[in-house]
Amino acid sequence: MIEIDRTQRSDAIVSSINRIMEQQQQNLKEPRGKRIEGVIFGAAFAIAAVYFLVTFSGFGYALWTSPETAGISSGWKLALIVTHLLPFAIIPVTMRVFFQREDYLISQGMHSPFAIQLGLAFLMVALSSEFGWHIQQEWFYHDDFTTLNFMFYAFLISAFALWADGFARNKYIDFLFTASLIAISIFYPLGAKFDNPQFKIPIFIALIIVFSFLTYRAYKVLRDWRIIFFPIFSVGVNLFFVFLLDRHESSPILNPLFHVLHDLVGTETGILIFTYLVYINPFRKLDLPFRQDKPARTDI
Repeated sequence: MIEIDRTQRSDAIVSSINRIMEQQQQNLKEPRGKRIEGVIFGAAFAIAAVYFLVTFSGFGYALWTSPETAGISSGWKLALIVTHLLPFAIIPVTMRVFFQREDYLISQGMHSPFAIQLGLAFLMVALSSEFGWHIQQEWFYHDDFTTLNFMFYAFLISAFALWADGFARNKYIDFLFTASLIAISIFYPLGAKFDNPQFKIPIFIALIIVFSFLTYRAYKVLRDWRIIFFPIFSVGVNLFFVFLLDRHESSPILNPLFHVLHDLVGTETGILIFTYLVYINPFRKLDLPFRQDKPARTDI
């Protein structure tokens, strides 16, 4: 009887340990906070999309009916307008994905969700400045020095520096980011004074530095080697078409073609890659089912 009683107690202990281990495994798969969802576009987000369509349809129509561009055909003008409006649709989706994955990413080591969202807001300001810069140029791209162009580069670097800080913080790296922005603020006015595009080289160096740290820090959280495609497209492909633009600045066909590709295949593709990797990461990393039976949340 005593032996049977001991066996029963041992079985009960083993069963309890198994239940605890199963519960711990379940907790790993469903971090506390926001539930990991496969659906991005809830009802409230759809309302925001309607606001976007109404606003930017009117904006696009105003641009379309503006005076004809200098040497750019109506077809290329339409392509350029659509290409430069796309980020204003892509970035809110990116914001939504980071919002949905906020608690999960923190559980994986992300430092500050607020810095990520602030960086995305700065990116919108940067792209708005670029939009205004190209309108000033009547959509015929050429490398020049203007206030809007400076705002574009300053907010762009600030945006990705904040994005990098959102994944991890280091005071020495923060000092490097700050020094990069100060250097740009010094060299850009000098380039404008001497009308020398070589003074923009520190800007591209700063972008490479910021993107390098952003990519490394994002990899440390996501543990997905495909993050390398983000700088390849957002920096490498982007600057490749900028180089071609400089070589074909006066061509009424190649200028708008490379301009469209510089944004569409470069910047926008890079952001979409990053967004996809953040969205898919919990399904890939925690082996969760891609679709869930529970209804998706409808709040933004």
